[in-house]
Amino acid sequence: MILFYWMIEYGATFMEAVGCCFFTKIFIEKNADTDKNQKNRIMIYSALASVLVMLANKVDLFSFTNGMLGIFILWMLQFIIYRRKYSILALLTLIYAVIDSAIDLLVAQIWGIAFDMKPSYLLNMQSLNRCGCIFISKLILCILIYLVYKYNKSKLDIPKKYILIICFIAGTLMSFDYFIIEKSIAIENRIMEILSVVFFVASIILIILVFSLILKLAENYKQKQDISLLELQNEMIVKSEKNTEQVFNLWRSSIHDYKHKIFAIKHWLDEGNIEKVRDFIEKESESLSQKIFYIKTGSAMVDAIINTKRNIAEEKGIVFSINVAMPKMCIVSDLDLVCILGNLIDNAIEACEKQDKKHMEVVVKEIKKLLIIKVINSYQGQFTEKTVTTKKEKYLHGIGLKNLQS
Repeated sequence: MILFYWMIEYGATFMEAVGCCFFTKIFIEKNADTDKNQKNRIMIYSALASVLVMLANKVDLFSFTNGMLGIFILWMLQFIIYRRKYSILALLTLIYAVIDSAIDLLVAQIWGIAFDMKPSYLLNMQSLNRCGCIFISKLILCILIYLVYKYNKSKLDIPKKYILIICFIAGTLMSFDYFIIEKSIAIENRIMEILSVVFFVASIILIILVFSLILKLAENYKQKQDISLLELQNEMIVKSEKNTEQVFNLWRSSIHDYKHKIFAIKHWLDEGNIEKVRDFIEKESESLSQKIFYIKTGSAMVDAIINTKRNIAEEKGIVFSINVAMPKMCIVSDLDLVCILGNLIDNAIEACEKQDKKHMEVVVKEIKKLLIIKVINSYQGQFTEKTVTTKKEKYLHGIGLKNLQS
């Protein structure tokens, strides 16, 4: 019978580990449907993690220390499987652990009230009643995870301050859950048992509401970033259109002047004035090296942004080198290219302005089906690990590199 109890305990622990992995995946993956390899990894590593938890349970079946150790093991399990930021995985693991522990304690208390049993007996002693509590609590947990999967559409991109806030709330609730159950065990009266049930229900509702609020705040934060990105893209497009118009006007003006120059050359040749023709050609050769030429890369949008930025750079005395060859089939959208190139080149121009030697190079090429974009400049200053915008209106700036990463 003891072996049967431990098999039930292991099955419940394994279910908790797998549930935590799927709960995490809902919020960090674009597609909640796992591939076969990832499913296998989840099952294998969850089985190993469950063994570690069971070894701890051999020492003490229920305690605050065991609970914290179990949370740590679940956290490391998420990192091994998903390899994401520690903070995001810690947040999701903690949220899951608060809900899981509150459900376990709630079911134990209600079972104790219904069948007139002490919660300490259900939590610390292996029995058929404990098996019944385990079955019901894990069933509720699975239903809750399914509902979250079914109705949640948010992916986590939460600022650190929000992560700290919700982690603090979750940690506080977890501590109070254990404190309340210990008080309930120590006092052992019906009023305390009912109050503990109310508290466990409230803690589940509270952590879900706070988490939902944080997700909404994160969604608003992302929307603001997207709006800033669109505004930047629109600004780049307007600049590109102006530059294209300037280039076209220059070309039209050149064609108009070209007609008069041809007449002048013909007149000098008719008169046999070769010296005039020679002087004219020498002057035109000098001016041609200084005149604006239009770079063609294979993409009209990239042409516009490159030529716009080259003109701006040369007006500031920056030597602007270009090695750009766009692939014929490029899946990167024109708007994204405008944002990427515009941000990188603007940063490089701004940095070059402060240097004695002013030069920069833009390289765009395809290597093994990857689009490589590289902007090099002559900046000689020092960089901090976390670069902060130097512009006065900081809330309007400093998003360029974040947009590039996005």
